[in-house]
Amino acid sequence: MKKIDMMAYPDNTKIVSILASLSIVLGFLENLFPLPIPFIRLGISNIPIVIGVYMITELRFLLLLGGIKSLITAIFSTGFIFRLIIAFPSILIAIIFMYYYHKATKNYSSAISTSVIGSVVNITMQFIIIKLVIIKNLAFLKILPYFILAAILTGAIVGLISNNILNKRG
Repeated sequence: MKKIDMMAYPDNTKIVSILASLSIVLGFLENLFPLPIPFIRLGISNIPIVIGVYMITELRFLLLLGGIKSLITAIFSTGFIFRLIIAFPSILIAIIFMYYYHKATKNYSSAISTSVIGSVVNITMQFIIIKLVIIKNLAFLKILPYFILAAILTGAIVGLISNNILNKRG
């Protein structure tokens, strides 16, 4: 097995460390406030992940960022197993979609559309995982369109904030 020299990637590891820390703190802050609609969060902890899509050059470092964020927030939240089974793979798949979307549309898109893609993929994957692992009845899928609409709105807000931050950094 080949040993990875992390010093060969100082910029990416620094960025991952900073963005993961920020994402975890934002996740804890977001959990302090009650949900305006059951099971729907604004997702401010995803702002650093959307920013990471634009700052981190390699997919594996983005996946590391999402993995750290999901794992740490799951450990310190209620419903650890539920979050680990559902949120962890969903964010990783959403990151993959955002990464390749950004790569394909770099000159034609913004953090807003990238965030919306990630948000919609994330909630869709959560529903798929819930269907595969927890709920066998298809009736619960009737609420998926409402969650996708919420994902579009919250993804746009997260993307707008991310876009503003990215534009200010130059």
